[in-house]
This record gives sequence, C-alpha cells and structure tokens, in this order.
Amino acid sequence: MSEFAETLGLFREATAGPPGEVALARAALLIARGEDDSVDVDAYEQRLDELAETLRVRLGGIGDGSARYRVASEFVFVELGFSGDEDRYDDHRNLLLDQVLERRRGIPISLAIVHIDLCQRAGLRVSGVGLPGHIVVRADDLTEEPRFLDVFRGGAPLTNEDCRRVVRETYGRHVDFHEHFLSGVTPRQLLQRLLHNLKARALQDADDDRAGRAMDMLLAMFPWDLDELRDRGMLRERLGDYPAALSDLEQYVRFRASARDIRTVSEAVESLRRHIGPESV
Repeated sequence: MSEFAETLGLFREATAGPPGEVALARAALLIARGEDDSVDVDAYEQRLDELAETLRVRLGGIGDGSARYRVASEFVFVELGFSGDEDRYDDHRNLLLDQVLERRRGIPISLAIVHIDLCQRAGLRVSGVGLPGHIVVRADDLTEEPRFLDVFRGGAPLTNEDCRRVVRETYGRHVDFHEHFLSGVTPRQLLQRLLHNLKARALQDADDDRAGRAMDMLLAMFPWDLDELRDRGMLRERLGDYPAALSDLEQYVRFRASARDIRTVSEAVESLRRHIGPESV
C-alpha cells in the first residue's frame, strides 16, 4: 500500500460518522500528510492537547461567557501569536495545518481550524461560519453581540453587522447578504473548503499530482460529489490513467444527464472507450 493510500484511508476514518464525531484537526493534519508523508500527525495532536490544557487551566474559575471567549482569543492570537499571513496569502503552506502550527501563520480557513480545535478541546462551544469569501468563528453558547471572531485579523470581535460589512467589502453589491450566512458549518464543510483551496492552488501551479490528491480526499468525504468526479476524471485522462478516468466520467454522464457540459463529457467518455477498447471496458 502506498503512503498516500494509507493516509487516505485514515482520512476517510477521521471524517466518517456523525458531524460531531469528525476529528477536525486530525483530518486537517492528514491532509497535510497527504502533501508530505513525514508529517507526524500524532505528535501534532499531542501538541494541540498540551496547548488546549493550558487554555483549560486559564479558563478555570471564569464564569462569565464573554470573558471566557476573550481569554481564549488572547491566548491563541496574542500569547501564541497566530495571525493572518497578509504578505504571503497565496503560499500553499497556509493551508497545511502542520505548517500553520509551526509558522503561526495562516489564512482564515486554517486559522479557524486551529482556533476551533483548541477551544473545543478546552471545553468551549465554537464553530466555523462560512461567510462568502471569508471564514470566521462563532461562539455558539453566547447570545449577546459580538459573538463572532475574525481569526485572520487577530481574533477581532465581530457583530452581525460587522459580518455584513465583511461580505460587502469582499463582493460589493454583487452578493446579497442572507441570514443563513451566519449559520455554523460542519467540520466536513470546513475540510471541504480547505481542500478546495488546496486543489485550486495546485491547479494554478500546474501540479496535477497535488490536485489529484486533493480530489481523492474530497471524494473520500463526499463520494457522490459529481462535479468532483468529473474534475478528477478529466485530470486522470490528462495524466493517461484512462480506465480510472472512464469510470469517473461514466458516473457523471449517467447521473448528470441534463448538465450544461454533458455533451463535452460524453464526447470524452466515447473517446476513452475507443482508446481503451471494448475488451478493457
């Protein structure tokens, strides 16, 4: 079994089951191990446990909910020094949790995973919120504002209106704000967003191997993501893995008969069948 095949199996286990049982940080570390098989997932998890235990001690005896979250924010962003990498935002290391833990730099999605994981291990109820173009963190057991944190900007507190402003600043009037933008997302959705970022960076860098690993992990979580099956099939065709490409693209054609690109994909399927030959199909 290849190193990546083993990592993919462990990732599938870490992301299986009910949403509350998904091991968010472990899964993110396995994504990093998919990029570099020397990443010691257990060692980084132990480091997170030790940091969370320090935070748990700090929170002991603090009864006020808002104060507890302020202490957590100061611990992560001031004492530990996690911050947004504004100078090298597109550096793909900002998407790899082992590198984020080493460098204390990241982008919203990776910093949110760190903050959520440490807070949850320390007993706080937090979740990620997937604003269009920007991930923030929400304190789930607070009702008063501000109850959101901008993890990319040093844990700055955000009100509902601040979140609206963030979306306006990113998209202007091209995106209408909806209240469901403030809803929490599941760990699998956070990991999906992380992997989509990794996939996009890899394709921009013309690194097909990295892009393929990201697609494999996305499909390990969501096996019937037909768009992802199509993308992986096209990539496999480009890499010359014709039987695997045909398998992916045939599923897309079978279950997405009314898709706008169905003619293009169907032509790719027919071309692959001719190339492979009937005895191999």
